[in-house]
Amino acid sequence: MIESLTTNDTAQQLLVDWEDGSQTCLSATFLRQEAKDAWSIRERIDHGHVHVEPGIAITGLFQIGANGVNIHFSDGHDRAIYPFPYLRELSDRFDN
Repeated sequence: MIESLTTNDTAQQLLVDWEDGSQTCLSATFLRQEAKDAWSIRERIDHGHVHVEPGIAITGLFQIGANGVNIHFSDGHDRAIYPFPYLRELSDRFDN
């Protein structure tokens, strides 16, 4: 499903190379806002959205098995796991 995952030079975007030859560029802000971990879900319930500081960057990408990635952010958030099908869903939403 995914060929490779990297960040751009400023680490403010995730570059996803898909096996079909397409590439998606997802902002760190968008990824942080769309995280599905318990803390982010609770923040959405309590406040209606996930607050993200301007200039947030990706500080780490850690493969989780064969089907996902754990993304760490410069605000200290390191709990969100993005299954590859969810990254595809986000890519489709972001591009529309």
